Amino acid sequence: MKSIYKILVALAVAYTFQGCNKEDKLNYKIENPDEFTAGELDKWISTNLTDPYNIEVIYRYQRNMHDVNKNISPPDEAKVQPQMQVVIDGFLDVYKNVGGATFMKTYTPKQFALFGSGNYETDGSVVAGTADGGRRVTLYGLNNLNVNSVSSVMGNLGTIHHEFVHILNQTRMIPEDFLLITIGDYYANWTNTTQNSVKISRELGFISPYARKNVGEDFAEVMSTLITDGQAYYDSYSANSGELGNSRLKAKEAVVRDYVQRNFGMELVDIQREFQKTMEEKYGSRDFKFSTAVSKGFIKSINLDSRQPWALSRGVSAKQSNITEAVLNGVGNYVVRGLNLRFIDAGKATLDVLFATDASTTNIWTASYDFTITTNNDVFSFALAATQGTGNPYDYAKFGYIVSDVNPIIDYFKSTSFKYDYMAGDADPNILENYKKYGGLIDVKNSANTIYGQLNFK
Repeated sequence: MKSIYKILVALAVAYTFQGCNKEDKLNYKIENPDEFTAGELDKWISTNLTDPYNIEVIYRYQRNMHDVNKNISPPDEAKVQPQMQVVIDGFLDVYKNVGGATFMKTYTPKQFALFGSGNYETDGSVVAGTADGGRRVTLYGLNNLNVNSVSSVMGNLGTIHHEFVHILNQTRMIPEDFLLITIGDYYANWTNTTQNSVKISRELGFISPYARKNVGEDFAEVMSTLITDGQAYYDSYSANSGELGNSRLKAKEAVVRDYVQRNFGMELVDIQREFQKTMEEKYGSRDFKFSTAVSKGFIKSINLDSRQPWALSRGVSAKQSNITEAVLNGVGNYVVRGLNLRFIDAGKATLDVLFATDASTTNIWTASYDFTITTNNDVFSFALAATQGTGNPYDYAKFGYIVSDVNPIIDYFKSTSFKYDYMAGDADPNILENYKKYGGLIDVKNSANTIYGQLNFK
């Protein structure tokens, strides 16, 4: 037995020395044997992205392009061109049309790295994208993109615009004024819904719970939300975030607008309009229409009091003056303090006449009239509801001296149908206070008959 052991040891030692012989050559090639041949997709990328913008699209799997501790799948190659067409339509062309080709060639990310699956964090959140070094945007979840779904495209572009803001911030710093608005209220563990619910975050002045993570995400969320979700969404979210939340969200909006204008010579409102135009014309989006803002509850009411400064400076249609003149001149012996059309939901509206004994008293009464709204291909018809509500506002609405003055409005609404829209030209969109702040009804029988007013979001 000992002899066998000695023989085995001797053989092992001999094999070891033989294996370490410096004269032996390793017959193995360590270089990557794959040979890259450009296909039709690569040619398309070169023509549409690399040549005009010097953008490289990395879609062949490279593990070093993501956290090596995570398992992330490569993209479905069939999704790559549709994804990058979305980038061209809803991002590159939008900024190019507003800021010019030079702006895009200067500031656009030079790499887009694409991955098929989501980038899952240990806290359960999913990273949709990242921006690195002022150069690269990495997009995850590409295999879920559906270019025939407006919501899918909008979500994708929300990520792209958010990450581009980070790219801009890496070349032009976030203003200190922005940080000071909610300094002390940032919360790194943003997925903790107990400490950072939607209600808590918005009342502190954050446009989303994620915005509360840090000042960089906050700035990117504000700017990208204004672009991809639109002004009506932002105004509604802000107005319904409490007094503190509203003041902070509007302050952040003002800083973001100034940042874009001062650093890049563009007006954010022009970027908003260009993005919305693209989404409507190329992807059939209805997200930015007045009717959508009403149906989603963003727009709560229209102030139809044409005695207000906005109406005096811009004027209202002859039809609007005609049907509201009687009620605005006073009901009975009372002064009318306001005239509002409230949208309860997509199928119901209420006309409120606010009246008082004089123009200064705080004791104001309301007479209310409910209307049903029927919709047919974006045409809206109003009819006085057969069953009215109960309570004082509806009792006051029965007073003869009020009914007689409101009847011209009721009769006109009954005689025609309307389209919803914002005031023509958005009431000078280059003035922030006017953009998407005025709108109303356009008579389908005579487009000169408009019933416009100031929009309320709360």
